[in-house]
Amino acid sequence: MSNKIAADFPFKSHFIDIDNTCIHYIDESPKTKTDHMFLFIHGNPTSSYLWHNIIPFLSSVGRCVAPDLIGFGKSGKPDINYSFQDHFNYINEFILKLELKNIILVLHDWGGAIGFHFAKQNPEKIKGIVFMETFCKPMEWSALDPIARWLFKKFRDPVKGQKWNGRYNVFLRFILPLSMNRKLSKYEKQVYNEPFKSLASRKPIIKFPQELPFKGEGTLNEEIAKEYYSWLQHTEIPKLLLYARPGSN
Repeated sequence: MSNKIAADFPFKSHFIDIDNTCIHYIDESPKTKTDHMFLFIHGNPTSSYLWHNIIPFLSSVGRCVAPDLIGFGKSGKPDINYSFQDHFNYINEFILKLELKNIILVLHDWGGAIGFHFAKQNPEKIKGIVFMETFCKPMEWSALDPIARWLFKKFRDPVKGQKWNGRYNVFLRFILPLSMNRKLSKYEKQVYNEPFKSLASRKPIIKFPQELPFKGEGTLNEEIAKEYYSWLQHTEIPKLLLYARPGSN
């Protein structure tokens, strides 16, 4: 198999109805029967396309399922708040409807928080956890570099966040490309931008930064992050952290 980074997305699309909308997902399986099952959960502002160069390496050894979070990719865009709990409920229902078990979670960014929270509540369904560039516990402003701290305070402001990530689409147009150590092709940019062409469609991108679980803010998300962090330290489920430089902590 080639190690070249490809841009194409050679997978069949699947859709499942959940709460009067739909979740789009990829479902690739090996030719021979196996008990391995990989569930890929992306973050903001990406989609299942994030995994298009990873799935070919794993689909020969196990079933690979990669959904688009609600409001992202080809999934539906219902008129909801797009809170962390909304995303969690849709993924929870998605897993239940597909009757997934013996799951090896592969998590990135907000996918980490969603996956950790699910694993804590359903440890009997989890076989392993692979995670990268996510938050395993409540975040701390002091741990961010000055530029990131300045940016996320803008994104979290109710007015400025709407302007920056809504009208100007800063997160998708600038933060995503600058977070990568290679240049995205025109096609790759098109794939990531396609679901967010209108201001109304960018509600999930605007909302996610506002949902970050920062230490000391007393939010429900902070409490959830505290709980799954404590669980992660004690569970015997195998875990693999992928850490790279350059990368996001």
